[in-house]
Amino acid sequence: MIVTTGGRYNEHSLQKAKDIAIRYKLDFVMRKKRSVKELRERYNDDVLVVGRDGISITPLTGNDSVKYHPNFSMVRAKRLLKNEHDALVEAAELTAGMSFLDCTMGLGADSVIASLTVGNSGRVTALEDSLILYLLTKEGLSSYDTNIGVISDAMKNVEVLHEDHETYLKTLADNSFDIVYFDPMFEEKISNSESLRAISAVTQSKTLSETAINEAKRVAAKKVVLKDHFRSRRFEQFGFIQQIRKTSKVHYGVINTETEVDS
Repeated sequence: MIVTTGGRYNEHSLQKAKDIAIRYKLDFVMRKKRSVKELRERYNDDVLVVGRDGISITPLTGNDSVKYHPNFSMVRAKRLLKNEHDALVEAAELTAGMSFLDCTMGLGADSVIASLTVGNSGRVTALEDSLILYLLTKEGLSSYDTNIGVISDAMKNVEVLHEDHETYLKTLADNSFDIVYFDPMFEEKISNSESLRAISAVTQSKTLSETAINEAKRVAAKKVVLKDHFRSRRFEQFGFIQQIRKTSKVHYGVINTETEVDS
């Protein structure tokens, strides 16, 4: 991956681009009025663009750029601040002070909701195997200004790691997190969103494995939670209790590890 600036840049965005290149050990390239397509073809690599309004990445494969934005997580976060319900919070029974491991971060929406719920006394760690999504989300969470302090703080409090979840889970001790969470790519399409299509193009296609679920059950002190399409076979396959949501195509499944330990 190479790093460059937007077509029109200022000293701040230029320095930020150089800083990102240094921190992630990537090559910085001056834009020199070249298009992203020209740079991608010239260097045969993904192109990270630092603009004055944020960063985006155009993968080598595909024509759509991916840009960080909190999207629907902002709506959900504002609802939480009004003491309204959130399906993930209810499925995981998240409360202040708990620890939450998001094994499939993507753009981090669920991690932000978890972080807002567990607060400063809790802990949220998010894993992402795709370098593009990891870099984009890590930078986005640390710098995006929501104009709502408590939400911006929740975003910054998420610990983001570039890790394969199955490999990472094997390194953890028993009961390391209260909640272990999976939100894998759905097997069935439920959205025509251009942003989701762009994300799916750079998301790791590794399927959820029995090994990962078994490791998650060992690591989770309270629950393993799965978010999936309501028709997904994975709920039954891995022993999740599917929580039916009649008005949504997205369902949550829960394995209660406290019960398993007590029995």
